[in-house]
Amino acid sequence: SCGTRVNTETPVPRTSVNYELNIMVDAPILDTQGGYFTATEPTRYGQHIGYAGLLIFHGFDNRFYSYDLCCPYECKRDVRVVPSMVGTARCPVCGSEFDVGSGFPTKGPSTFPLRRYNTYVNGYNIRVTN
Repeated sequence: SCGTRVNTETPVPRTSVNYELNIMVDAPILDTQGGYFTATEPTRYGQHIGYAGLLIFHGFDNRFYSYDLCCPYECKRDVRVVPSMVGTARCPVCGSEFDVGSGFPTKGPSTFPLRRYNTYVNGYNIRVTN
């Protein structure tokens, strides 16, 4: 055997994502590397937050990453990964842990990555789409 195979596509359903925020107004913690923000309900008309909600992470490489909060192993809308400022997100049900810089699993039963979304940054404004 050549080791555990990690899948590059996730089973998390594809659903509409269109979310905008201003770091200074909506999520000041995102101004810091390691900072993260989650959205589990739309806050404005026309916003879509994916299948189980959004995780936006300010990476240690100074880039922003966005994922669906749904654990790809559990694949249930109400089972959301819990992020931390050390750059990981953990599923409270199956125990899978994910690197939020890549979305790939680092521990636990999941061989699937988190569903990643496109993240656009313009000054302090962030837009997440799919």
